[in-house]
Amino acid sequence: MRDVILYMSMSLDGFVDSDREHPGVAIPEGAELKQWKIDRISKAGAHLMGRVTYQQMSSLWPHSDDPYAAPMNDIPKVVFSRTLSDAEADWPVTRVARGDLATEIAAIKAAPGPDVIVWGGGGLAGALAAADLIDEYRLLVQPLVLGRGRALFDQLPDSRHLDLVEAVPFPSGVVVQIYRPQQA
Repeated sequence: MRDVILYMSMSLDGFVDSDREHPGVAIPEGAELKQWKIDRISKAGAHLMGRVTYQQMSSLWPHSDDPYAAPMNDIPKVVFSRTLSDAEADWPVTRVARGDLATEIAAIKAAPGPDVIVWGGGGLAGALAAADLIDEYRLLVQPLVLGRGRALFDQLPDSRHLDLVEAVPFPSGVVVQIYRPQQA
């Protein structure tokens, strides 16, 4: 069974989006972090994302020569949206998932292939976390304090306990913190 792995950039104070700055682009990642990410995303079985993230990425990667472009363009994408039409989902190898979130994730996990990556945005990531559908969190904690914004876990109905798997610091100041939910 495939794992669902969330990649999410966040500020030191836990925000994934803000009207001040976006933690995913506020700090230059540096060559080491970029290679670390490429090494992992190029092995993904699928990229999962919400509509807004899909629209942002689909306007960038098909026309880019950045090293991220090939794995983003070539690996299948699943967009969770009730409003995005099939005609609007024109980035190659894209499927729009309109069904129940838990049912869609169960089918994705049961399919053969490598683990899948969730890119968010915050709404999808929060809904997946609230429904206990994330097998691993790869949080890219930026050396940035925003003071306000959207928190990653603002949709949780109760607390969650996680086990730290690994923490990887990078020269840019970003620390990748990898967690897995504690098993009951």
